[in-house]
Amino acid sequence: MSKLPLPIILAQLSHELGALQLMAADMEATVDDMIERHAGVLDARSIQNLQLLDILNQTLLALAQFAANTAGLAPPECKIDGLASVHGIKLASLAQRLSRGTGHAAKAETDSYELFSDA
Repeated sequence: MSKLPLPIILAQLSHELGALQLMAADMEATVDDMIERHAGVLDARSIQNLQLLDILNQTLLALAQFAANTAGLAPPECKIDGLASVHGIKLASLAQRLSRGTGHAAKAETDSYELFSDA
């Protein structure tokens, strides 16, 4: 059984959320550029839906900060079973990082994603 101090697990969660926030910020910048270039063909509802990326970005940043703050407040003697805490998480590399508290999150550039695959 892999018991980790709760502050380490929460700090890892903060790292992961922070990495997602950076991805969302990149997506938001790209979408903003697309909106500017194609605003004439987008209806108001589509533009509002695309602007939800800003809310996603801000929420991820807030959750990362919350996890970091909570990690700083959590007593180190409180230990959690890292493997049990990731039960049901289908993304193996994420589950591994969370259950081990590696201190960093995967970078989008180093991960390989197959998007829109027909396979």
